[in-house]
Amino acid sequence: MIYQSKKALVLLISNVAVFFYLYLGHLNKLHSIQVDALSLWGSFFLTLLFFLVITNIAVLVIFNLVNNLLSKNKAPTISDERDRLIELRAVRNLCFLMAAGFFLAMGALAIHQPISTMFTILALTVLVSAVISYASYIFYYERGY
Repeated sequence: MIYQSKKALVLLISNVAVFFYLYLGHLNKLHSIQVDALSLWGSFFLTLLFFLVITNIAVLVIFNLVNNLLSKNKAPTISDERDRLIELRAVRNLCFLMAAGFFLAMGALAIHQPISTMFTILALTVLVSAVISYASYIFYYERGY
């Protein structure tokens, strides 16, 4: 497995773990406290964004340290056209899924589902699109184009 695939796999695992930790805690809070659901969902998405950014930075630093210690392969210092093309394809997959999830959430509102359903769909869309994005990185790098 090459460096980029290992990095994507580590980020995939950390993002899924952070998401489920925050989401399950949010669901417990949502069911136990009778507070405005919109403010809880807003705080969930802000907390999710904050912790994903902090976790990704910390995981990348730790990953690079461990990778330098355990393997002789160093992190690539330059990116060529192939790397940029793989990144564009992965981001394309992420954007398609985010757009589909957004329209699905708006469709749930259009058929008179509760607002909580819309936010649940959006939260799961964030998770699924991140998983597909990192899986795309792994697939394209392992396939060779």
